[in-house]
Amino acid sequence: MAVADSSTSPMKLKVDSLWGKLAARTVPQKYLLMSAFISYLILGIAYLQNAPIWLAFGLALAPWGLIISVELKWTYKHFGWFALFLLVGFVQLIHYSEHCIQVIQIHFFGDTPHNSQAIFGTLNSEWVHFTGDTFLTIATLLLLKKFPRNPWLWIAVPFQILHQGEHTFIMTGYLFQGYPAGGPGLLASPNGAIFGGIGLGRADLHWIYNTLYSIPLVIALVWELKRTYDESLDVAFPDAPRAELRAASRHLETFRYAAAETVLAPGDDAERLYIITEGEAMVCQVENGHEVPVATLHRGQYFGEIGLLVANAAHTKVIRARTDLVVLAMDEETFRHLMAVSQATQGELVEVAMTRISPAALPVQV
Repeated sequence: MAVADSSTSPMKLKVDSLWGKLAARTVPQKYLLMSAFISYLILGIAYLQNAPIWLAFGLALAPWGLIISVELKWTYKHFGWFALFLLVGFVQLIHYSEHCIQVIQIHFFGDTPHNSQAIFGTLNSEWVHFTGDTFLTIATLLLLKKFPRNPWLWIAVPFQILHQGEHTFIMTGYLFQGYPAGGPGLLASPNGAIFGGIGLGRADLHWIYNTLYSIPLVIALVWELKRTYDESLDVAFPDAPRAELRAASRHLETFRYAAAETVLAPGDDAERLYIITEGEAMVCQVENGHEVPVATLHRGQYFGEIGLLVANAAHTKVIRARTDLVVLAMDEETFRHLMAVSQATQGELVEVAMTRISPAALPVQV
């Protein structure tokens, strides 16, 4: 294997944006564009064929199902329970959109509640309503248990429980008392179980429930988005305070390398620490003009610490992506702050560096 070109010094560090955590991480952009094209093509063909609207939109959403499942799997691996947050947000987006369209049909187009079926009207059954809301209720309660300090979840939960109570009452009457589908439930008019209703039809009442749940849920997701970080940092720095890892994560940039691509080469400036979040990196010693593999680094391991710990030290080994590789780059200022606030982390970094350091990395004494 030939010696790596030392001119591949990394670009100036650019901090990851907040919304970058919501971007597609594993699905290439060309597949996203392809899925969008297929969706529009399906909608166009469905329009020309006069297909039912629920079928057209259902087929148009189908290409995104696999993409979403792959992205949720990646998010769970890196951000844990935050993946459930994203899933709940996605499900509620579709759910709330249906309620909004239904209300518009009633109040702006003059449709009757029976004829206002939004897009997926063919799925407008008590079983679907009950199952969907039960999922949202259980998932939101799990999120509250996992993120108890999120104030907006505490605001969202009561409205979802009220909504769940409506559908539980309606479903019980539908299954065991022979009530027809589309009943008023507890508070809808006319004929609600409590006071005969409060003057709002079922569509309007449930739209209000969803609005009062959706708004704080979105704010809760953004609130948590600012406080979540890649769990690879926990693996790399198990003794560092979580608050400090959250703060450090706001100063990191994500770099991606294809398999066999050079990350660091001998002579590169020691500017930052690299933490592996996906894939494997190969450490190679240069001997007689060839690279000899000496170690493989995995998720949660890091490299570049010697150059930051030893003044004027230079990289002497080649770090090459063994597989497709994703790393988080930490600048020197953040690195030194993390060591300063956690003596245990500093000790671990020094210990790892001492096992890796070679005499050639040390500055020449004059």
